[in-house]
Amino acid sequence: MKHNELDSMINALKPAVVDELANAAYERRPDTSLVRARTGTAPVSRGLVPGRRPVRRLAFATSATAVVAATAVLAAGVLSGGHDGRTAGNGTTGQKGAINTRAFLLASAETVAKQPATQGTCWYSRTRTWDDHLAPFEKPSPGVTPVPQSSPVPQSSPSPQGSPNPQVKPPRIPRVKPQTFQARGASSDESWACALPGGTGMRFRSRLPLDVQVSFPTKKDEAAWRAAGSPPLNVNGFTTASKPRTTTYDGRSHLANPYIGRHEIEWKTIPKLPTTKSGLEGHLRKLWQEDTKGRADFGKYVFVAASELLRTPTTPGTRAALYRILADSPSVHVTGRITDREGRSGVAISADGVPIRLVVDPVTAQLLDDEPLPGTGKNGPGEYNAYERQGWVDKIGAVPAS
Repeated sequence: MKHNELDSMINALKPAVVDELANAAYERRPDTSLVRARTGTAPVSRGLVPGRRPVRRLAFATSATAVVAATAVLAAGVLSGGHDGRTAGNGTTGQKGAINTRAFLLASAETVAKQPATQGTCWYSRTRTWDDHLAPFEKPSPGVTPVPQSSPVPQSSPSPQGSPNPQVKPPRIPRVKPQTFQARGASSDESWACALPGGTGMRFRSRLPLDVQVSFPTKKDEAAWRAAGSPPLNVNGFTTASKPRTTTYDGRSHLANPYIGRHEIEWKTIPKLPTTKSGLEGHLRKLWQEDTKGRADFGKYVFVAASELLRTPTTPGTRAALYRILADSPSVHVTGRITDREGRSGVAISADGVPIRLVVDPVTAQLLDDEPLPGTGKNGPGEYNAYERQGWVDKIGAVPAS
């Protein structure tokens, strides 16, 4: 990208950022696994694990929580790389040119800082989730825990110690035919997180699944699926035959809160996060020290937190501070323009060693998607999350204007 084209892009985002750049040279909804458990639709393999918080399955957490995955990434240590003035090439659109990482992140900070600070009774979110590694949907038999298709199925297992009759064999788990096809599924959900009057707690509502769809990468995959008897496919815990269900429940929101590292951030405290760069950075560094003892890369820690904070009701000041912190992080890079699966134009942001990227609207600086990095492989992270609509509403069930 020529310098005048870069200047035009920055000016289109927010003209006021130019002066700052010269001087200086970022929202599960209630977690769907919880809702599926409450409605009785979740297979055991996706069920709740006692003693652990079920979380929204981020793109880089295929079989564990986002917190565990993030911690594993951070434990790899600091990866060096240039940042100031570093440019990024294209994403998947084929457009020419490159984007300066620091300039784009500071421009995004200016954009969100000028947005009005709104407030309401309920935070609404509509999210569409794609899973590129579908398996046939199997209803578990009573008393039998299903085994994922990727796991070996034991023929028998030893009797538990202390069994009154060690000669009695446990129930056999039927073998599952190997899956010979690939399929992609997608579904949407709506969620509301509402503060109860007087600060007495929270009320949550979730409506899902919406617009369930299944597609196949190739005609060969579809033919193999038909040859297998056209089995129902597990699409985010449901199938194409599943009808939308609405679940409403009250609680202190323990099972629906976002996380920063290992630290749960309650919904009622999200709007109270610091709104200046120094204030938010100090707060995040304190959590980072507690989680990693300072042995991991701070920029990557903030990047993973941004995937949670940018989709929740943080204030414009907090989002602006978050972008400014990322702008000063050598491990964070803008990697190019892309078009997401909903046809929206965005700019991809990644961090060294983290297998996901964030896609940000270059005009509004709002988070559009979190998704796996290209080339992660068919056994790598396979879930894409697109944030279709978010905003404050005055009552549960209401939808903000587009």
